[in-house]
Amino acid sequence: MALTYGDSLVYFSYYMLGDLTIEPNVERWRWYGTPASPWGFFDGSPSPQVTEPDSFYSWYKDMIDGARSQSTVLEMWLDSATTVIDSPLVRVGVHINPTDSVVDRMETLMLVAIIYEDSIPYESQLHGGDTVYARMVVRHVVADTWGIPVSFEFGTEFDTTLEIVLGDWQQDMLGAAVFVQDTTTKEVVQSVVKRRICE
Repeated sequence: MALTYGDSLVYFSYYMLGDLTIEPNVERWRWYGTPASPWGFFDGSPSPQVTEPDSFYSWYKDMIDGARSQSTVLEMWLDSATTVIDSPLVRVGVHINPTDSVVDRMETLMLVAIIYEDSIPYESQLHGGDTVYARMVVRHVVADTWGIPVSFEFGTEFDTTLEIVLGDWQQDMLGAAVFVQDTTTKEVVQSVVKRRICE
């Protein structure tokens, strides 16, 4: 799907077992009220669990196309000059432009920035102990599990640079995903991704 939608599709994995688990993953899993793991979410809402692999793409494609057809109240992008690994820090520069006055009345918004690592090798018990590669694994949520409270005003642009201490991760496999989420409805209002921070 990433080949079809490019950077307009933001996805990552909250791992719930083993060494890939961090506390924010567990807290957000509980907050969403997820009945099981693994489970997919789309724009902050649980999506039906797709059990037939052949129907996976068509099911999510319809959901993605539907979301993309809606007008947005926020435009977001990551500043390539400030979204960098500058050891010992990872910095994420976020720019947000409110495009509709409805944002003036949105009072429960959080800016959530996630640092993820791609292609982490691990031994899978589900695959007979073979080495498999975990995709887009959340390694850190900036600030805390819920992000940073934000408010916007139509016509006023918002800029911030967030930073964390670099962990023991594969630097060339690190990406940043940032989204604005309404904590009342759990809706993801807008999101943006830089698949590889080092590129």
